[in-house]
Amino acid sequence: MRTTPRSFYELFVIPNMEDYRGQPDDVRLGFNAALSAFQLADIFYAFYQRERPAVVSRWTKLKDLHIHLTSVEPCYLTVQSVATVYKHLYANHGHYEVGTPGALWGVSLPRVEVKLESTWGDATDVLVKRRKGDTVSLTNALNRVVDEMWPNFLPQEP
Repeated sequence: MRTTPRSFYELFVIPNMEDYRGQPDDVRLGFNAALSAFQLADIFYAFYQRERPAVVSRWTKLKDLHIHLTSVEPCYLTVQSVATVYKHLYANHGHYEVGTPGALWGVSLPRVEVKLESTWGDATDVLVKRRKGDTVSLTNALNRVVDEMWPNFLPQEP
């Protein structure tokens, strides 16, 4: 069986989202859910360029698809930002804090201007502080992208 955008969604995006829903204050699980939800755009674009170019013909580059997805669902930008922070989570021009051994509870990367926080105990969510200074729920952003945007955006496969 080959990997299609829909099979990637079902095999990776949904299970990662369910893991995160089980522990919505866990930054690691939030990162995993965001990364797979974001990576699906790359898989979608590459797959349809190869298999059915007409599906992606209106987007000249992958970046154009990302811009389109953000116009369809503004929360996609939050998911994209979290995935980007995850990809660049190293000490170069950034800072991260560890609350307890193995428990990442805060991330701040000045070049990306995104901050993730999760406190242990009474916390029920990972919060993303955006460039504008407002704070949004990663859970809410992922729910909108994973449960609403992707199922309506992905073409049905034969």
